[in-house]
Amino acid sequence: MRILIAATGITALALAGCNTSTDPTPVQAASPNKAAAAKKKATPIKLAAKRAQAAKSILSDGGALSCVRVTVTNRSKKNLEVNPLYFSITDTKGTKHDVSSALGDYEGQIDTTTLAPGENAKGMVCAKGAFTPKVLAMTNELLSEAARAEVS
Repeated sequence: MRILIAATGITALALAGCNTSTDPTPVQAASPNKAAAAKKKATPIKLAAKRAQAAKSILSDGGALSCVRVTVTNRSKKNLEVNPLYFSITDTKGTKHDVSSALGDYEGQIDTTTLAPGENAKGMVCAKGAFTPKVLAMTNELLSEAARAEVS
């Protein structure tokens, strides 16, 4: 019993010095100029996001959708998992919208896939509601934010 208590105490002491906070993921500009792009370090995931209107599917309930056409490019040296559930849309008022409620409501959804280095995937990401998309965010399979891009 004493060994268990001692091990727990040592673990707690070791973790007390760990910094578990993370810096926010930088937002990639919608249309970067070439000079600024040359100075910036290349990000491992490139997102290009543009406002779009999606065709509603036969599963749609007829509600309003706000959509973004996205291109995800894998610039890393490892495979990249892409899933429509890994995205969220933040509007111009700062409200983050979950895209899971709109899955199946529209055509052209970005596919669930694995991108090899250098590959890209294109598709739509939509959320329910009538709002103006400002930022598209993508998480990784561990649900930590991997990339953000301004919506043009």
